[in-house]
Amino acid sequence: MRTTVTIQNLRCDGCKKIVAAQLKELEGISNIAIDVSSGSLSFDYRTHNTLEGLRVQLKAMGFPITHDPSRIS
Repeated sequence: MRTTVTIQNLRCDGCKKIVAAQLKELEGISNIAIDVSSGSLSFDYRTHNTLEGLRVQLKAMGFPITHDPSRIS
């Protein structure tokens, strides 16, 4: 499945590199695309649990998803 979310605090290419490097380590996440100008993060994921792990990881890194994660589509 593929989805796009908007994340907070994504301000520069350095932030983009940090987020991409951390998310590549998550099992079940692939094809990561990040757009700094819009704050969008697109990716493929396998299961809802994978998606929840990504949400938790982003928040811990200081880049929380800007809307209710139950509405990720």
